[in-house]
Amino acid sequence: MNNLITVSRFSSDTMSQGDGVPRRFYRNRKVYAAILLIAVVSTAVFGYIYYSMSVASVTSISLDQIQAVRIFGSGNYPNRNATFIIEVQVWSKAQTLSVRLENPVVEADADTVPLGNQTLAGGTILPGAYLVYNLRFSVNESKAIGTIPYSAFGVTLRLTGVMRAGLYSRTVSLVHGSTWNWTTAKLILDGGCFNLTFDTPC
Repeated sequence: MNNLITVSRFSSDTMSQGDGVPRRFYRNRKVYAAILLIAVVSTAVFGYIYYSMSVASVTSISLDQIQAVRIFGSGNYPNRNATFIIEVQVWSKAQTLSVRLENPVVEADADTVPLGNQTLAGGTILPGAYLVYNLRFSVNESKAIGTIPYSAFGVTLRLTGVMRAGLYSRTVSLVHGSTWNWTTAKLILDGGCFNLTFDTPC
């Protein structure tokens, strides 16, 4: 009888200990699931914020004409070659991420007269900073007697290139127009910049 009682007590203790294992397992599984959920939500929130910062950085890029001069080559009116040298800045109003500009192409018009296009070197625009480009276009005044020899007229620049910031990348087109006094090389009117891709001022 003693042996039977001993066996009976042993069996009861074993079952009691076994009942606690599933409880601990389920409790730990809930903790792990909660930690995983927090990690997933945190990653999603961070990803959304970072993506929004990336988009904002790309859409903050602007184009400005800083200086411009016209130089006539040798020859007589109305068959002189006119060279336009225009300094531009491509700058970022973003305060967080740098923007990579990939080999942009700039097209130039003097009023409605095409001056040509140039492919520029790429570069990285730091937040709040800018890249400087010196553009040079040549045209014979005989192609536009009513425009090229005049002392004042507007120049429109269109810059198109791939812009990358963080998780976002897109081909963007910016347009900027300015009216210059070509005799004094002074700015008469800054027409401002417009983002054709996002249909917003820049």
